[in-house]
Amino acid sequence: MPTKSLIAATGALLLALAAGIAPARAQGLPFALKAVGPGVYAAIDGPEGHSGSNAGFIVGETGVVVVDAFFNPEAARALLAEIRKVTPLPIRYVVNTHYHADHTGGDSVFREAGAVIIAHRNVRAWIRTENINLLGGAAIRPAYRALVEGLALPDEGVSGDLTLWLGDRRVEVRSSKGHTGGDLVIAVPDAHVLFCGDMLWRRVSPNVIDGTVSDWIASVRGFATAPDAAETRFIPGHGDVADVSDVRDFGAYLQLLSKETAAARAAGASGDALVAAVLPKLRAVYGSWAAFDHFAPREIGYMAAEQEGTKRRPVPAP
Repeated sequence: MPTKSLIAATGALLLALAAGIAPARAQGLPFALKAVGPGVYAAIDGPEGHSGSNAGFIVGETGVVVVDAFFNPEAARALLAEIRKVTPLPIRYVVNTHYHADHTGGDSVFREAGAVIIAHRNVRAWIRTENINLLGGAAIRPAYRALVEGLALPDEGVSGDLTLWLGDRRVEVRSSKGHTGGDLVIAVPDAHVLFCGDMLWRRVSPNVIDGTVSDWIASVRGFATAPDAAETRFIPGHGDVADVSDVRDFGAYLQLLSKETAAARAAGASGDALVAAVLPKLRAVYGSWAAFDHFAPREIGYMAAEQEGTKRRPVPAP
């Protein structure tokens, strides 16, 4: 079962990936802005991790939808400036894919620009509470506690699916299951783009602290088998722009994690012995993935807790 020290360590890596609360680089953008379809842009976090995660935006006839807002408000301001270079249209919405602070830290930047914040219905209850657990629990640093306590609350909560219209451009906000219990993915059907948030990690070992991996595997399989999957560009929460082969690779990672953990548990392994039994199997296939050495050992513990029925997850809002 995951310990408080493991939770703190997971939070520490997220903060490392997000480069703390340091301002964006003085020269250049803290992300790479990539056109992934007509009027659709992905903001891919740079190798230094100054943004903390990926984000993006969608331009329609009547306005803009932003997807996620990074960890660092300075990175969010840089994205806002890039949007203004593309279009003067109003920013109508920012849609959060889930509650984690590395995706919601800059929401207030877009709210100040006029956007309505949309998230899964559970996010409002979790964003200022569960992020404390994510980033260290009782051991959280004061600066990080202040950041979490100041995170903007969503204006609208989604319990199912939602369609947003930007003139004739349809943006579909879809509920998805697996990463946190409060995940959304955002589709732009006319451009064949799917913003996946942390439901997809491309060649990056995932954080499964809140996950239900059995649901997650099913959701990723759904991405890979969608009718237009072969022509879709998938925007992960971490890692570069993905195609359907990357989606399949990520699903295979989750399946191997689940299968090998179950097999080692059935053989009587637990604790450090469980990690020692499973980790080489994962490393043989995925050891080159970013953050593997940090996240993979912890994933095994969280996976075992899920299979045992002892895993702590955020409690859905009533």
